[in-house]
Order: sequence, then C-alpha cells, then structure tokens
Amino acid sequence: MVGGVNYFDNTDYSFKISIEHVLSSPKWSLFGDFTQYDGYTFITFEEGSVLAPDGFPVIGDGFNGVNVYRFDLGCSYNLIDQNRKFYLKPFLSLGIQISKRNGWEFYSELFQINGPDYFELEPIWIDSYNTTQLVPSMGFRMGIVFLKRMELTLRVKGVYGFQSFQDMYFKYSYKGVQQEIAVFEATGTGIFTSLSIGYRFKKTE
Repeated sequence: MVGGVNYFDNTDYSFKISIEHVLSSPKWSLFGDFTQYDGYTFITFEEGSVLAPDGFPVIGDGFNGVNVYRFDLGCSYNLIDQNRKFYLKPFLSLGIQISKRNGWEFYSELFQINGPDYFELEPIWIDSYNTTQLVPSMGFRMGIVFLKRMELTLRVKGVYGFQSFQDMYFKYSYKGVQQEIAVFEATGTGIFTSLSIGYRFKKTE
C-alpha cells in the first residue's frame, strides 16, 4: 500500500505457560513454551489521510478471525557467572504454530475509508485459514530471583512465520489514482514481549 509500513503486532495480548529444566552444567537449560493468542491482521494509515464522518482521524483497523497456538522447544545459556539473584539468558527455539478459524466475520460496513487521501473502491475483505507450520525464534530472558525460589522474568522473543494465517485485502485509490490491491498478511512474525512470575521447584547449585 502507498505509504504502508510493516506492522508486527499480531495480537492485543497473549497467554503463555513455560517450563525450564536446568542441565548438569547450570548455565545451560532446556525449556518448553505454550503460547495462545488471538490472531490479528492490521491496516494502518498516516494520520490525517483518512477521516471518520465526525472529522476525527482514522488510524487504522484490525480483525482477528483465528486463534493461534504455538508450542516451542528450545535451549538457553545464562551469561551471568555465579549470581543466583540475576540472570540473562539468550535462547534459540523451534516451534509448531497452529491457527484455527474462530468463526468471526468482518463487517466492512462499520469501517469505511473515504478520504481525503485513501478511498476504498470496494469494501475490505478478509480470508482466514487453518494452518500448521514450523516457526523458528530467538530472544533473551532476563530477571531476578527473590524469596529464594521465585522469579520475575522479562522475555523478548522474535518469531518468524512463513505461512499467512490471515489476509486482509484493500482495493483503493490514493489521491485520486487507483492503486494495485493491497494485501496485508499475518504470519506470526513479530516481537513478543512478556513479563512473568515463576517458581523454582529445585535450587540450582
């Protein structure tokens, strides 16, 4: 789309459960993650390029027609030496990502694009898919240990998806000139950030 940029927010929120097993060498560990989120596809506009009937700017719109589930297995390495109160662990993982259509429908009548810059030539339409794919990811976890076995963890995880689970199509003109149909796809690619509380069942040496 003219003036469009990549937008890597796949959802408003996500639910995650994680378990980690520290190996005989305490710097290395294996982990498993389960993540669930509502899969969104977003379209955004430059401020002032689309106005609502009341004159307020329209920033964009999104739709979630799928539920996404991801199961990851990976390994991490603690960069902090001899410090049980703080850890910094870069990691790599490989996951199975499954999307399931949730049956919701997109009502384009509620979201009409009528200028001043962008004009829809047809109502926006969306295709959602049931998919299964392998997705690699990498990132880091950092946190502190408190009350001997409790952990407060910040996790930043970059995921790369290869197959779209939802496409949004926009047939439009820009400043009076008809453009090619813009296709916005959601694959699960993005940066996922979470803050979590954990419990250590076994003390590490």
